[in-house]
Amino acid sequence: MKEKICHRAKKVWQKINSLIEYLFGRRKMDIDETLDKWFEKTFAMYQKNVHLPRGVDLLMMGVLRYSRHCSITTYLLLRQEIKLSTMVLLRVYLELYVKLCWCLQADQNTQKNHKDDVYGKFKQWDYKRLVEHRKLLNKRLTITQDDSRSGICEAIKKVNILIDEYKKQGLKCMPDVSQVFMELPEKFQELHTKLYQRFNQAVHPDMEFIRKMVINTGKSYVCVCDVNEDIQELKLYLLSMSCDVNRMIRDFYGWDSAEMQKEYNLMVKQLNG
Repeated sequence: MKEKICHRAKKVWQKINSLIEYLFGRRKMDIDETLDKWFEKTFAMYQKNVHLPRGVDLLMMGVLRYSRHCSITTYLLLRQEIKLSTMVLLRVYLELYVKLCWCLQADQNTQKNHKDDVYGKFKQWDYKRLVEHRKLLNKRLTITQDDSRSGICEAIKKVNILIDEYKKQGLKCMPDVSQVFMELPEKFQELHTKLYQRFNQAVHPDMEFIRKMVINTGKSYVCVCDVNEDIQELKLYLLSMSCDVNRMIRDFYGWDSAEMQKEYNLMVKQLNG
């Protein structure tokens, strides 16, 4: 009996020590562990508090789960110091992040129907998807000569019905992503030039970017294995976006983010040495 009590006491004491080390920085926080914790904590809050999810609630959950996947996968690349592929994922993540910010701008009012306002912004996002999808279908139609034309025409009709429904609701189409940045506060406009365009080169490489993959030393040509990016800086961008996505969703529902913000500040301090 005494042995069991001693064993339990030892385990409790180990947990207390781990907590002390975690809070006061004696043990370095693992980035992947922290990222996963943030997303799972937000998910747990959602499960506990959202009992009858509406349309906007389901979209928020979709954004949360997609962001978690982007976040964890990006860090796996960073841990292996694979920077070019990291830039590709960060560019994808940044676009989702800024569009979420754009949708949640509607939450700045004090009206009771703020959820409907935010849902309206998500519908504008979907409106944009439908418009782009219709363009692709029309292009396919111009180059298709076989029996599949009828299927494409039917798909265009269905898209037109959905677009007309959004028009009847008086909704506008979400602008292009560059304009989305411009419609947000100034710090986001800086992100467009500082990060989005920079990461975009990894997704849509131009000749200048391609040339950087081969260096002329004067004596020979050297193929570069990866891009010249600072790993710590990329980690900071990932942490910042992941913290913000979780915070914005929690703020939307009125959930607490204080503990997460403290952890984020500690992680930033840790990365900056």
